[in-house]
Amino acid sequence: MKVWFNKGLSNTYDALVSIRDSDLEKRFHLRATHTDPYSAVSTAAHAFAVEPPGLDPEAYVAWCLAQCVEHGIRLFVPQRRREVIAARREAFEAQGVKLSVMGSPSILAMVDRKHDLYNDLRGTSVPIPLFRTFRTLDAFDAAVAELEPRVGRLCVKPCVGVFGAGFRILERDGCEFQRLLSGDSFRISFAAFRAALAESPQERDMMIMTYLPGTERSVDILAYRGKLVQAVSRVKIGSHQILEKEGPSVALAAFLTERYALEGVFNLQTKEGEGTPYLLEINSRMSGGLVYSSMSGLAFAYWNLMLVAGLATPEEVPLPRAGIRVVPVQGCLGL
Repeated sequence: MKVWFNKGLSNTYDALVSIRDSDLEKRFHLRATHTDPYSAVSTAAHAFAVEPPGLDPEAYVAWCLAQCVEHGIRLFVPQRRREVIAARREAFEAQGVKLSVMGSPSILAMVDRKHDLYNDLRGTSVPIPLFRTFRTLDAFDAAVAELEPRVGRLCVKPCVGVFGAGFRILERDGCEFQRLLSGDSFRISFAAFRAALAESPQERDMMIMTYLPGTERSVDILAYRGKLVQAVSRVKIGSHQILEKEGPSVALAAFLTERYALEGVFNLQTKEGEGTPYLLEINSRMSGGLVYSSMSGLAFAYWNLMLVAGLATPEEVPLPRAGIRVVPVQGCLGL
């Protein structure tokens, strides 16, 4: 079966390697594309091509559909432009192409906007941090006045964003210049943030919320037709991570998978406040740390292909191992 992974993050390389290592019966022929002709995925796929730059979303989807037809793709795992590709599912299926995306276009759009996800989960059993949204300085000041007496420490982040870009812990004490010299990019004074906000065009939705100081977990999930098949929760402790396969964060992943009819390989993150794991976000793509979770013995990307292709049932997916401590190892690749 010909399988295509379009342009994605560096974890696409890890996923392709994991699939090839697991595919002992050579069921899958892997095609990868990227705008960079020297992308590492070119060494991991059976076939590689360069994507055209500068296409708008609709033109890109049309190009993807044409690529599937031209190259006989039967399973497409989009990394880029997932929402617009998911909206054209019927067009791909009409050409005999199965899509592997986390959810419907509306679900993908909702989880991408963290405040929309939080609002949708109000009244459920899912612990959500207390938050408010803002754009203007007046709205920020009003939110601070309301929340700070109730929760103490506050943090801010964009409603839409990846890699923690824009996340800051707001501080009343300390020297802003010392924070700058420390190299800690996650802390900022209220005064410095207010000054930056006052000078901004104020066109982006932001969240101000409870700062959760406890243990952070990143849960990598393999789901099929709205049911969690297997999951590995990574407990982040300094430079290493410990792998778990059960606990409140995994139970939370199972609930959300069923609530939103999710499938494929995706990720969610939690952080504890007073011992309770609060949902931070759902990532509709493979996580950057999926390579760590795969150390549990579960090749997430491979078993996703097996399930979507109809070559395995959820019951045949192996159980991950838990209690493993993993650390990153730096390396390089010659192209």
